Amino acid sequence: MTLYKSSAMQLRKLILLYILLGFALQFFGAYSVHTFQRLLDSIPSSTGLGQMGGPLLLYGATLAICALLSYAAEYPETALPRSLMEKLKLAALSRISRMDYQAYRNLGTGELIQTIENGAHAGTGIVHRFYLRIFYELLPAMLFSMLFIGLYSPTILLVVAGGYVIVFVVTRLLLRYLYAVKESLLANQEKLSRYSVRGFMELVVFRLNRRYKREIDKLNGTVDDIVRQNVQIRMVHESFFTLFEILVILIKLAVLALGIRDVAAGHSTIGVTLALLLLIDKVYSPIAIFNVLYVDFKLDKLTYDRFERYMNAPSDPNLEQGTPVTQLRGEIVFDQVSFGYGEKAGSVTSESKDAAGDDSSREVAGSLLLRDVSFTIPAGASVAIVGLSGSGKSTLVKLMLGLLKKDSGHLTLDGIDIDKLHLDSLYAHLSYISQDAPVFDDTLRGNLVFDEKAEDEQLMTILDDVLLGDKVRSLPEGLDTPVGERGMKLSGGEKQRLAFARVLAQGREMVILDEPVSALDNITERRIMELVLERFHDRTLIIVAHRLHAIRSVDCILLMRGGQLIDQGRFDELLERSAYFRELWSKDGAEREAGECVS
Repeated sequence: MTLYKSSAMQLRKLILLYILLGFALQFFGAYSVHTFQRLLDSIPSSTGLGQMGGPLLLYGATLAICALLSYAAEYPETALPRSLMEKLKLAALSRISRMDYQAYRNLGTGELIQTIENGAHAGTGIVHRFYLRIFYELLPAMLFSMLFIGLYSPTILLVVAGGYVIVFVVTRLLLRYLYAVKESLLANQEKLSRYSVRGFMELVVFRLNRRYKREIDKLNGTVDDIVRQNVQIRMVHESFFTLFEILVILIKLAVLALGIRDVAAGHSTIGVTLALLLLIDKVYSPIAIFNVLYVDFKLDKLTYDRFERYMNAPSDPNLEQGTPVTQLRGEIVFDQVSFGYGEKAGSVTSESKDAAGDDSSREVAGSLLLRDVSFTIPAGASVAIVGLSGSGKSTLVKLMLGLLKKDSGHLTLDGIDIDKLHLDSLYAHLSYISQDAPVFDDTLRGNLVFDEKAEDEQLMTILDDVLLGDKVRSLPEGLDTPVGERGMKLSGGEKQRLAFARVLAQGREMVILDEPVSALDNITERRIMELVLERFHDRTLIIVAHRLHAIRSVDCILLMRGGQLIDQGRFDELLERSAYFRELWSKDGAEREAGECVS
């Protein structure tokens, strides 16, 4: 089921009310024309206003009912589009929450945001501006108007049907042109969003590299294309209205001519002729509206299909199924694990994998990022992963987290293959800080505990531990201070310390830190790393480290190079026997001395 259908199903009671109000409103609207005709035709035979009281009251009551029904329909008319729009966005967020990590990495942030915005607007248009508009207004208006036209004149009813055919043919011709224009327009909008978002979000990089002028010049042509294509679509819409208006005028002239003939011959009345003219407006207005809506529907469908293609990216089934993790000891075993980002050629399905057993593997077209990696991390151990950039350190971590899926080998957590674990339950037992230590557009409190309850005193103690307490106390709003989008009101070091505070507040059984101290000075880094090692000394602690002096006291160090584990052991052991490790240590010492000189 598409997202817009599932979102509409959640609002089915409100939708049913809206449609019933529409049928009632259109019936009384058509009936008001009939009562007006009877009132008009009764004038010649009446002797005064008193004799006209009944028809006048009936006509007035009909108009009053229409007014009340129109007011009652305002609630669903306002609530439905807003509800649909927001539910579609939430549904998109829900899909992303289950999306396979590799598929998510392939989505550009700016393009994704624009696609979701366009898709939610288009999905709302499909449901509310097309389907609901048909059942609320167009279909009942046509049915009731044609019913009364047929009662007055079957001949005129045939003329109306002929006009439908003409309108349908014209619409088909216009749509062929509009598809091509809309497709190009969407591509240009997404391009503009993709390139402008990076300029909005990376001010410092773009300013210092003098990129803004070139980016703006590059996008000027795209902006001109977007404006031109929007104008083209608008002009095609307006050309349809013009042609349609001419068609309705011709039909009205034909009805008027027939009416004059029948009135002169005594076969009809002026009231009937006037009623027919009014009903033709009622029966053709929906056709005009429908054809414009149909064009918009097809264009919205084009937009929405792009949105669905994004949302139908592969999901990670282990987020919702698998063996639940109720307690985590933290023993991790890699056995001949390989991984590559290349296209999977001959991927096995879950059924064939089960049939083949755990030894099944997937061929990888392209170079491997990890090759035949094997090691064991005992429960409660502290382990560092070190190596040059690109050696596979972060990839190892993402495999441990279940974000990436191994191509071959075995990876178990507490003796269970990670591909068979219910990952969402696993994440309740571990804490993770990535390289960029993300901070959210929330308050300091919200970034520490999300929606969990915690005493201010407890949070301030944790902030003191990471050397942020004095900073927070100096802020007028304290823990309730907003940090801005992506934590822009905080320095790089403050963001990393806040991320450490979150880990300490969570106090979970396993902690994974992926180069989390890059923005900290040496003194602060040493203080925080000593605190983390002390606080989590009896729990599994994994640290991806660039600065080696911070991990001298861990239980074991895994030494990575070129996607392979080339050695492992304690700090002093590796320093004694590994030239590669000594090279890393020397480089770290030189960088540390340089940093101290700058300080």
